[in-house]
Amino acid sequence: MKSLGWRKGILFIALAGSFPASVCAQCGELSFIEAINQALDANQALVAARQTLDAQQKDVAIARSRMLPAISVTTLGQISEGPTFSSTVGIIPEQTIQSVAGVGWTLYDQTDIDSLGAQKHLYRSQQEGYEGNRVGTIASAGQSYLSVLLQRALLFVQNANLGLTEQSLEITAAQEGVGDVPYREVLRWQAQRYSDQQKVATQEGGVLVSRFQLNQIRNRPAEETCLLQELTVAEDGFIFSSDVVAEAISDERKATLARDYLVGLGVERSPSLRVLDAQIRAQLRQTKSTRRWLIPDLSAGAGAAAFLLTAGEGSDQQPAGNIFWRVGLQLDWNVLSGGAYIAGMNQAHLELASLEWQRDNAATSLEENIRGTAAVAMASFYVIGLSSLYVAAAQQNYDLVNDAYLEGEATFLELIDSQQQLLAANVAARQALYQFLSDLLTLEQSMAYYPFFEEDADARVRELEAKLEGR
Repeated sequence: MKSLGWRKGILFIALAGSFPASVCAQCGELSFIEAINQALDANQALVAARQTLDAQQKDVAIARSRMLPAISVTTLGQISEGPTFSSTVGIIPEQTIQSVAGVGWTLYDQTDIDSLGAQKHLYRSQQEGYEGNRVGTIASAGQSYLSVLLQRALLFVQNANLGLTEQSLEITAAQEGVGDVPYREVLRWQAQRYSDQQKVATQEGGVLVSRFQLNQIRNRPAEETCLLQELTVAEDGFIFSSDVVAEAISDERKATLARDYLVGLGVERSPSLRVLDAQIRAQLRQTKSTRRWLIPDLSAGAGAAAFLLTAGEGSDQQPAGNIFWRVGLQLDWNVLSGGAYIAGMNQAHLELASLEWQRDNAATSLEENIRGTAAVAMASFYVIGLSSLYVAAAQQNYDLVNDAYLEGEATFLELIDSQQQLLAANVAARQALYQFLSDLLTLEQSMAYYPFFEEDADARVRELEAKLEGR
């Protein structure tokens, strides 16, 4: 989409040219998306959360196993003082080796059925919790990437300012050599150069710290250097990359419509709300289960036994090789545990009500958060335009004062003041751009919606454009 004209100005100067290629050759080019994907694959906190989720998946398998047939095979050797009696096989000789096989299957147990259903919902809740961790990791990686870009942009500005100082020092030294200016003017510029060099050195430290943070979240060596991709509003501004949206939200009524749209999108996609929704479904299943305490349980069983060896008294009645079998159904009806079940039912109702209240409160907080982060992003978006005007005015002022200084019509203090104003304007412009991109990423995190991961993110922009234009 086309962008507003001021977006094509000084704010989008590529900074990569100010850094030697050899400095950044260690890992080559690293795009914004690549850095985030590396963090998702290798970030230690997210890897641990993924392993925990895999372990929690076994809870569903455990709950399901209670509904599967149970098969048992046993071999038993027995020596007794005399023959014994069994209700299933009759007389058992003094000395026997017996092999028994059996299968049992609970055909219907509502408690097991509800337990499995609840466990599936709980696992879904855990999946959404993991998704919340993933959303946070994306935001952390993105913010670290933006931090590196900002620190490098500020280093570029400080180096450019140092260049202006050195240029003025060189000119003043030449003027002093022919007697046009006193030597103290040279000393003033030398002192300013040392001050500017200190600022450059400090900013270089800021670049290193931000790079270490980015490498840490990517789980890469701390000293690894990469050539980062520049980000712009026109390409990476989501809804702000649209002229229609950018112009419309200058009107407060339409800005409210835009925030309403973003709230709807965020509520629909929120992992935190989905966690609570899954927990509510699980608790609802448990609540229904407590109402079924009078429903009987039905189980079936079958088994077979054979004497492999018989000896001693009673062996003539149970010779080796005899096979005994049984098949049966069992109906269990617990009619005297109502008090415990009623207490459990009341507890389940209270827990369900608590979860529903938490969900309503979380939805309200989420809406407030999205509206707040959207308002901040809108405000910082307009600061970019103001900062570009600030740079233009400061540059024009510096040019005029510098020409006057060369002609002897302006003092050192006037020139250094205009240069510091130009420095402040350029710093503010870089900070405005990356502050907006950071605020936008915070908004996207609150919505759990990252347009750079969507196949057609412009579809959302077109939807919003239609709403704002009343289509």
